[in-house]
Amino acid sequence: MIHPIPHRMVRYGLMWSIVILVMLAMPIRAIAAVSLGPITTNAAEAEQIRILQSYDAKLSLQRKLEVGKERYERRQADRAKTIEAMAAELAARQKVVVFPPAAAPYVNKGYVDTSSWPWLLLGVTVLGAGFLGLRYYQSRQNR
Repeated sequence: MIHPIPHRMVRYGLMWSIVILVMLAMPIRAIAAVSLGPITTNAAEAEQIRILQSYDAKLSLQRKLEVGKERYERRQADRAKTIEAMAAELAARQKVVVFPPAAAPYVNKGYVDTSSWPWLLLGVTVLGAGFLGLRYYQSRQNR
């Protein structure tokens, strides 16, 4: 008798489930990549190191703020130049392009548009026939 070959996921299903269970059961030991600096036993040296790190962090923050402020001012200057160029282009276009005034639409007070009347009558007729058919169906159900 010929048996079909099972799918790969079926063949390896037990093995994969064991691998996943082993991975979940094993603790993953990892440490953060944060430098703690030199470990000292002297409290005065530790305080000095902490103060130096704090000072370096403040200097780094000041440099980042200065760079960010320079970038912001540069972007604002570029935006101002773009706005000025767009305003000049708009003024030039307004001088060149002249639109004629729009004419008032023709309005005839005595004219009634009857082009939609046949569709309206057809719709009312279909709704009425549907209503009468529903009433007839309900009356036949009650008997």
